[in-house]
Amino acid sequence: MKKSKKKERKWLHRFFRRSEEKFTNVDLQDANIFKKLFCAIASNIKTILVLLCVFVVGCTLVMYLSTLERRTVVLSLNYEQASKGQNPNLTRYNVYELKSDAVAEKAIAYAGLQDVLTPTELEEHIDIAENNSGKVIDPLDENTYYISTSYTITYRRNKEIKNISTEDMMELICKAYNDVFHEEYVGTNSVLKYDLGDIDDKEYIEIARLFTDKSAQMLRYIEQRIEENATYRSELTGQSFQTIRRMILNVQSYSIKKFYAFALESGLSRNKDHYVRTLNYHNDMLNIKYQKFMIDYNVRKQTVQNYDSAMIGTVMVPSVNERNEYYMSRTNIGTDYLTRDADFSLTQGSAVERDMIENNDILAKVSASTAVEEDYKKAEELIDSVDAELKNVANVADTTDKDYIKHTTKDYLTFTEYDNSDGRMFIMQSVIGLTIVFFVILCFLYYMVDGYIRRKEGDLNE
Repeated sequence: MKKSKKKERKWLHRFFRRSEEKFTNVDLQDANIFKKLFCAIASNIKTILVLLCVFVVGCTLVMYLSTLERRTVVLSLNYEQASKGQNPNLTRYNVYELKSDAVAEKAIAYAGLQDVLTPTELEEHIDIAENNSGKVIDPLDENTYYISTSYTITYRRNKEIKNISTEDMMELICKAYNDVFHEEYVGTNSVLKYDLGDIDDKEYIEIARLFTDKSAQMLRYIEQRIEENATYRSELTGQSFQTIRRMILNVQSYSIKKFYAFALESGLSRNKDHYVRTLNYHNDMLNIKYQKFMIDYNVRKQTVQNYDSAMIGTVMVPSVNERNEYYMSRTNIGTDYLTRDADFSLTQGSAVERDMIENNDILAKVSASTAVEEDYKKAEELIDSVDAELKNVANVADTTDKDYIKHTTKDYLTFTEYDNSDGRMFIMQSVIGLTIVFFVILCFLYYMVDGYIRRKEGDLNE
């Protein structure tokens, strides 16, 4: 019995010192609660301080490790339409698209986690808040509409991801959103989205013209880019707009012309009778247009000739220039307008006449055609060849153009590291608050233990 009491005392002395052992000259029997509490704390102040230090270190370590499990960046919109809540193409901006399946799938693909993570699982670990108020945006609440140009994006680590850090995963999410944003809303142009379409019902000459039209559209677009930046070279394709222009011209001047010349000289047609009737009808329509333009031209020409030569001259009127100086300005008279209209009608009539000559040439070649199966087979091969060339050029042009747009609009979206000074202050305040609470609990426990031991020893003495 005595041994067990000695063991108990040793155990208590190791973690707790009774207030009577230190304050031997103080009568604690009739002392008030505050005096007893003070004596219990003062008797064990070293142990309490040690426990407080251990608690502070442990609490700080836990909170610090929790911050490693999340990454926060600030998304800034730096284009003119952002202040109106719009994308660069004037559609409504929705920051919640950062959590869309398209962005999540692209981020997962960048990380090589297709077999590890689903888009939904990744989206659940992304939080978006309006940067000024810090209020979390609810995409399902249609009554709230934010026009903001800055958002706080937070990613919380997925437990399924083992080999990629939280920081790297956050960067991949930002890259995926930036790519999707540029693809959907910045500088998309359908001219470079080459698609020949269904040509089964088209005649060979019409297919050649279709090749010419589509390549001409691409050429006009690329020439506009050359005017903007003639020296730009894409890092992705290694091509400049100048080289792409030469590629298109090569297809036009060699491959397309070769196919057109072969189809024309061979008089190829998928349905000869129907095509001949179509060409004749087209000729009739062209002839009507030609007659109309020529009538307009002759009427205006005759009207000008009927004017008295004395009436046809230059009319000068006094005018004032930007420096407030007088000069004599020439004005148009009726014959000037008639002459201009006559020139227009003659130009249009000449263009229609050229179309008629070409159409008659095609009609003659098709009507006299003796094409054999080998000719048609070669024509199909040429179509496939030209189509493949244009697809390749269009793909290079589209990739180069997208890279150019990213280059010129790279600051539309910026992702900067979140200034976590407020977060660090919050951690410090939390640790201080928890330490105070822990200290109060320790004081109460030591007071309770001190009273318990005093009561127990009092019972034993009785």
